[in-house]
Amino acid sequence: MSVRDWLRGLPKAELHVHLEGTVTPELYTRIAKRNGAQIPKDPRSLFNCHDFGSFLNAIVTVVKTLCRPQDFADIAAEYLVQSRQQGVRHVEFMFSPASIRHFHAEADPAVIATAIHEECRRAKAASGISSSIVFDMVRNLGEDAAMMDIDLAIKCRNLGVAGVGLGGDERRFPARDFVRVFERAQSIGLRRTVHAGETGDSASIVDAVELLRAERIGHGVAAAGQPDIQRRLRELKVTIDACPTSNAVTGAWGRVTPHPLEEFMHAGIPVSLSSDDPSFFGCSLLGEYEALAEQGFSNAQLAQIARASFTSSFADEKEKRIWLSELDAYLSQT
Repeated sequence: MSVRDWLRGLPKAELHVHLEGTVTPELYTRIAKRNGAQIPKDPRSLFNCHDFGSFLNAIVTVVKTLCRPQDFADIAAEYLVQSRQQGVRHVEFMFSPASIRHFHAEADPAVIATAIHEECRRAKAASGISSSIVFDMVRNLGEDAAMMDIDLAIKCRNLGVAGVGLGGDERRFPARDFVRVFERAQSIGLRRTVHAGETGDSASIVDAVELLRAERIGHGVAAAGQPDIQRRLRELKVTIDACPTSNAVTGAWGRVTPHPLEEFMHAGIPVSLSSDDPSFFGCSLLGEYEALAEQGFSNAQLAQIARASFTSSFADEKEKRIWLSELDAYLSQT
């Protein structure tokens, strides 16, 4: 069996992927035509991101185009098919209701969440792949907008909304500005993840876990070479959702030196692997695993990452046990 085939068959979950960032150029073109939006002469060029600035310009252009429930349903349906073909058993889609309200005041995020949930439900019935939604709050839009996302999460708890996240500019809008938001999220049982240590320094990670009680950290590369912070993450059992290709494209981590995810693993920190915004970074979850294999990661290390993706997910414990049993059976047979 080839390495690629073994990795494709390896049961795994993806915990850090933005729904809006999974739309392919072809699907984006169809949606733009349907919505009467202006389409670039070469839509593919929009997705050819080479740094953080080009990514921000591209994702804003795309998000401005997405406004109908069917848009998001189509994106979720397509990505779940792609994911199942890569051996993925569970996807946690990050979706930003605040961006919808910001760019499309006439749209109803609850109706959009319903459409996403319906596609997730259909995909599970068709192929067995599980998925849930994490409302990704936007730092740049402030505490009030984040509180509105909590209100919406309460309203949508029966629509597969498992938790909340926090994205945006971590330098200008620090985690400490959202303590009340995350206290409220925790009090009503919402799971919590925070983008931290991507464009900000290690203090951003400390605030995310100490003040916001984040259970997972998105990216977290600023923890590299920081043994005290790594020890705290290990003690709190906080998972780092690593996105190596994303970090290379945006410049969050250089392309020359190895990504610190192996350092984190050696420090005893749970590490999962994700594609972040795969259509814009030219990657896939399977491709991320393949890249690690090419760098010399052993099958045991790759299986460890897959295991962490299940144990660190926001799914219920019964589902986790099923996936972990499937992973154990796969490893024993291969």
